[in-house]
Amino acid sequence: MKNKRNLLIALLLIFVAALSGWLFTRYYHSSLVKNDSPLIELRDGIPYDYQDQTTKTIGEDMIAVKIFYPSTDGETSEEKTVPNKLLPVAIADMIVEEYLKGLKDSVKDVKLLGVYKDRNNVFYIDLSDEIRRNFSGDAKQEYFLLKSLFDTVVTNIAQTEDVRLLIEGKEVESIGGHFLILYGLKGVL
Repeated sequence: MKNKRNLLIALLLIFVAALSGWLFTRYYHSSLVKNDSPLIELRDGIPYDYQDQTTKTIGEDMIAVKIFYPSTDGETSEEKTVPNKLLPVAIADMIVEEYLKGLKDSVKDVKLLGVYKDRNNVFYIDLSDEIRRNFSGDAKQEYFLLKSLFDTVVTNIAQTEDVRLLIEGKEVESIGGHFLILYGLKGVL
């Protein structure tokens, strides 16, 4: 009888210790995670400790960036100046705005709805549906459109792992039906 009682007390102590450990780790883990969303939005982002290594500072409030545009022969590039921001997401927002201003033909009316970055340094570019509705190019033109957007972001923002496109806030399979962009542009290009 005494052995059964001691065994029951030991099992109860083990259960209490395991439950305490589980609760402690859950509490400790939740205090480390500051943002429940996997995406960090532009206006709610956290500043980074580093200044972009790829951008050149022109005075205190302007930086030079390289914008790539699609052309019939591939890509062309232009150097532009944009306001200097500490957040890579804010810089990406301005760079993509400049990129969209320089587009020609049917995709010139595309609007930028937002730029987001996740913890893996993947930038999400949210564009209006005009990019799909108005795109009427062939595979080559679609490739250079995607490549120029990818190169523009990756060249100007240090440590960028990939660029993913969203249309009206949703992932889409393709812009013109030639390239699958669901998993990011790095795999396509």
